[in-house]
Amino acid sequence: MPDGLKTFNSFYLPWRDLPGSLPEDIDIFAIGDVHGQAELLVQVLGEIKNTPREAPKRHLAFLGDLIDRGPASIRAVDLAMNAGWLADVDDLHVLPGNHDLVLMLALEGPRYLDFWGRLGGDKVMAELGLSAETHSWDEIAAKLKDNLHPEYLRAMASGPTHLYLGDLLLVHAGIHPFQNRTAFLGLSRRFIKMEDHWANIRQTFLTHRGGWDANDPDPERRAQKPTVVVHGHTPAVRQDLVDAGDLDICDGVDDYRTVALDIGAAYRPQLAFAHFRTRAGQAEVQIRAVSKPVV
Repeated sequence: MPDGLKTFNSFYLPWRDLPGSLPEDIDIFAIGDVHGQAELLVQVLGEIKNTPREAPKRHLAFLGDLIDRGPASIRAVDLAMNAGWLADVDDLHVLPGNHDLVLMLALEGPRYLDFWGRLGGDKVMAELGLSAETHSWDEIAAKLKDNLHPEYLRAMASGPTHLYLGDLLLVHAGIHPFQNRTAFLGLSRRFIKMEDHWANIRQTFLTHRGGWDANDPDPERRAQKPTVVVHGHTPAVRQDLVDAGDLDICDGVDDYRTVALDIGAAYRPQLAFAHFRTRAGQAEVQIRAVSKPVV
């Protein structure tokens, strides 16, 4: 374990091959749903920083849902927006999740405030000494805007909703296997209550085994199915991490062409991330996680 990072347990799956390719001059790290677990995020960013560089450029992507339900959403947002130097990465991508999008709606007016509160926003308000029962929407919105990192608010309102890096597609919840991918990923971020939406989709995406390249004009890509979707949103692990083998369920590359990085940070102190690289011409991934020991 890296020096100075001794409070948490660390878990590593073995490196495994990916079916597609990545740019050979980059390392890629992706972090799953954080849900206000700021202490865990400090550990993960430290582990990324202490991972030796294997390429000239390093990317780090957050897959959405930085906030809600956990103990320290305001700090988690600040850490994420400063992750470029905290994790020693060159390119930072902060993608929106459904919780982030509901917050943005709640900041527009009181209509969605109760919905956001029930979704876990009550914990964020409590961090600032607020509640929907005792404070007006104007007071709540003003204090949230004053305390949430302005670049986070900008990214959630108008930044990229997904990311392509080589044959990886990084997105919060997933994609629809039978709809036009470009149109699906272009759905407005305001339609967060739709089930078939890149920030909300579950069963249709999670159970699909046919890969994501069926409509590719290249017959080799249709056969190889190189695209791997890296996502969060639906917890893959629903119990306390005990050993690295508990992360096996996050590796859906062979059966589903997916890597799932939500391991239930909304409900327990554990957080998953993945490292993607190219070695000797072969794209690889290692799934990792940290957890806080139960005292």
